[in-house]
Amino acid sequence: QLSFAATTPELADKKKYPYFFRTVPSDNAVNPAILKLLKYYQWKRVGTLTQDVQRFSEVRNDLTGVLYGEDIEISDTESFSNDPCTSVKKLKGNDVRIILGQFDEEMAVKVFCCAYDEEMYGSKYQWIIPGWYENLWWESWINSSQCLSKNLLAAMEGYIGVDFEPLSSKMLKTISGRTPQQYEKEYNAKRGDGQSSKFHGYAYDGIWVIAKTLQRAMKYLNATNKHQKIEDFNYTNHKLGKIFLDAMNETNFFGVTGQVVFRNGERMGTIKFTQFQERKEVKVGEYNAVADTLEIINNSIRFQGLEPPKDKTIIQEELRKISLPLYSILSALTILGMIMASAFLFFNIKNRNQKLIKMSSPYMNNLIILGGMLSYASIFLFGLDGSFVSEKTFETLCTVRTWILTVGYTTAFGAMFAKTWRVHAIFKNVKMKKKIIKDQKLLVIVGGMLLIDLCILICWQVVDPLRRTVEKYNMEVCP
Repeated sequence: QLSFAATTPELADKKKYPYFFRTVPSDNAVNPAILKLLKYYQWKRVGTLTQDVQRFSEVRNDLTGVLYGEDIEISDTESFSNDPCTSVKKLKGNDVRIILGQFDEEMAVKVFCCAYDEEMYGSKYQWIIPGWYENLWWESWINSSQCLSKNLLAAMEGYIGVDFEPLSSKMLKTISGRTPQQYEKEYNAKRGDGQSSKFHGYAYDGIWVIAKTLQRAMKYLNATNKHQKIEDFNYTNHKLGKIFLDAMNETNFFGVTGQVVFRNGERMGTIKFTQFQERKEVKVGEYNAVADTLEIINNSIRFQGLEPPKDKTIIQEELRKISLPLYSILSALTILGMIMASAFLFFNIKNRNQKLIKMSSPYMNNLIILGGMLSYASIFLFGLDGSFVSEKTFETLCTVRTWILTVGYTTAFGAMFAKTWRVHAIFKNVKMKKKIIKDQKLLVIVGGMLLIDLCILICWQVVDPLRRTVEKYNMEVCP
């Protein structure tokens, strides 16, 4: 038996149908083509949406087998009977971006309506569905849905359809001596106003398969068995049946539908890819099952974004950094502050023997200035975050900047406090006796304050040193 139009995958069962052949590829033949397309665009994570009909379920099950072991994950498998919206929501909830659909035209309208409602279209999503729908198929079913025509078309824009190629696009002479284009012209002329079937090329090539098979069988009989002729055929003659089966399996010629080759009775045909662009189907590529090659027509595929959609939400960890311009401005102001402090220090040392300077305790003034400069220096260290230094260096800097700021502040504040205390101690002396408090005593006060700080810092460092921890913030959409 040779069929030119039966595409159901069930007929591929050789135990049930050992003598069945078909010139048209089965519905399952699109799966290796889909695999090739997924690999071409490096999509490694997909989801399936299948109508609960045996024809579609079988294709889905075969697709699972084709993708198994190919490093492509089917992250969600959804099926529906009448209302696909729940399944579409689940696909979105599982962050499925590449959707492989198997459903008829009526359900396709409902699916794309749901996709519009869930915003599962545009630059982030790619729908891959059957390509055998009738021309302008959505117009027949739009009234049965709760969807506006413009919304439906917006959701459909860019979907890729997969189906067998009705006629080869190659301009080569076929077994009949005609090119596929010449054959089509002759076919259209002969059918007149009659309706065209997309299977006509497969029927035509089927006649050539039968002719070549009979020819091979006759040659074999002439060469091996002079007494038996092909005219002696009957349906109980299994020996002749085996000769026909072998001759059929040897089929290999270029026909109007492409290279005609069988593998276990299944046609190794050409699969075409079309894309829905501005209300019409545009051919964008084809897959040759014999050579296992995919050919994408240059610049024909139009994705909604600048590049093909990603197969999942990509989460990029990004370190939150201190703004470089801000750090630069504050560092510049800090340097100005340190230059000013250095100028005051130089002035204080140079004029330390002048009466007014001497009376203001130049040693204490120097401590105040040095404490200020240490505090200034900590600003540089506080600005060095994970974008400038390594993790280990960052932990060390955390400790260093704490020590520098603490010591700097205590030195500056302690010196000011000691000077203020001296004024207080002199003027609270109500008897107005002459009282002298030398700088050495003030230095002891500052030294005592620093000693307390150092004891706390050392204990802190020994018992619970500073550690770098990473804090996770809420995810943000990349602009």
